[in-house]
Amino acid sequence: MSRTHLPLQALQQAWQQRNPREKKGLALVALLLTLALLWSLALNPAWRTWQQAPAKQAELDRQTQRMRELQAQAKQLQSAPNNSAAQARQWLEASVRDLGTGARIQLQGDRATLSVESAPADSMARWLSQARERAQALPVQAQLKQVLPTQKQAPSATPSATTLASPADANAVYWGGSVVLRLPATP
Repeated sequence: MSRTHLPLQALQQAWQQRNPREKKGLALVALLLTLALLWSLALNPAWRTWQQAPAKQAELDRQTQRMRELQAQAKQLQSAPNNSAAQARQWLEASVRDLGTGARIQLQGDRATLSVESAPADSMARWLSQARERAQALPVQAQLKQVLPTQKQAPSATPSATTLASPADANAVYWGGSVVLRLPATP
């Protein structure tokens, strides 16, 4: 006889020697082991994946939405009209007034240096965003620190009138320092 038939014959002979009660017990144990193996290898991983699917789908949806926002922003920047360096300089010089009386811009070559004494943070953020969009000026260096509000433009008919910051502005954040911007290349 071949060697492969010997273990099989031994198992069949051992099975035949068992009484019906032992056969039922061994069959039940074999069934339970098969079910445990089926659960651990096939059903449990699928069950965990199914339970985690809603959270993963929500995360993927958030990532997809963020990617679409970035794509729209990139398309908007690509479709923005290319301003000349002269137009960019002109816009920067005209718009620096929006940051208050202590704001100055110095233009030199392909760089513009914005200096502010005490500018509201929201105004700075808005101005930097517009500088990127309208003048294609990109920040390359910033040295800013939080400062106390000093003087600001009074909302009056005379643009030279200045007053101290009002108590309502006490919670606002003000920045002082400088930002260096790279201007678009001259064609």
